[in-house]
Amino acid sequence: MTADEIYDGGYPALRDFLEERQRSFQGTDQVLPRADVVLAPLKSRLVVAPRLERLPRYSASAKWQDLQIQFDGAPELWCLHAMVIACLRRKGPPETARSLFMRIWEEEGQWMAETLNVRWLISAATTFADHGQTGDERALGMGLSVLFDMIKLHDSERRLTGLTGNDPFRRQGAGRVPGIAFGMQGYSFKGGDLDKVLLARLAQLADRTPRMRALAHTMLNLIMSERRSIFARVQMVKARRRGAQM
Repeated sequence: MTADEIYDGGYPALRDFLEERQRSFQGTDQVLPRADVVLAPLKSRLVVAPRLERLPRYSASAKWQDLQIQFDGAPELWCLHAMVIACLRRKGPPETARSLFMRIWEEEGQWMAETLNVRWLISAATTFADHGQTGDERALGMGLSVLFDMIKLHDSERRLTGLTGNDPFRRQGAGRVPGIAFGMQGYSFKGGDLDKVLLARLAQLADRTPRMRALAHTMLNLIMSERRSIFARVQMVKARRRGAQM
């Protein structure tokens, strides 16, 4: 590790870490249905958790068992969606997994977007980033995935202050404002539009990406309505400053 590396081993070590996580499942054909399975009935059929068995670590059956336990009592389509994503995150995923993922979002995307929790919405976006069939799908998936992952990182560190998510920071003293990473100029709370441009570009992509439209609109609407994220706090600071100038 060199003096300027914040991760031991640098990017080679990070790539090795990801390679290990992407080790292929064995026996996916034993758990995935046919690519043309009828999806609609899986929305109303509920998962029944199986009796726990000791299964090989890297077998698809072990992952399927874990997901059935996790989704016990939930719609079977949620569980299938999660299994398909798990397969697509590994090396050499079966084409059946890719086909099922695309069909789920083509045929049942509105229902999925309305019923899945944010964890699985993010996972779906990440999967589109890796396996989208068009450049717009891959770009929109990556944009949404990075957006929500960075909110999670930023706001998790912020929690260490003890402040609630809807309580913006207040200026400490009147001294010189510290710089930020990489020598970038700080965001202007007076007239900055970085946040608006970022969200608007994703909204434009969503409007021209039919298969992801419901997923993207749901995720972007969460940003628009959540009062505990960095985006809402930026607007609070701006409003407070406008009020102070009046």
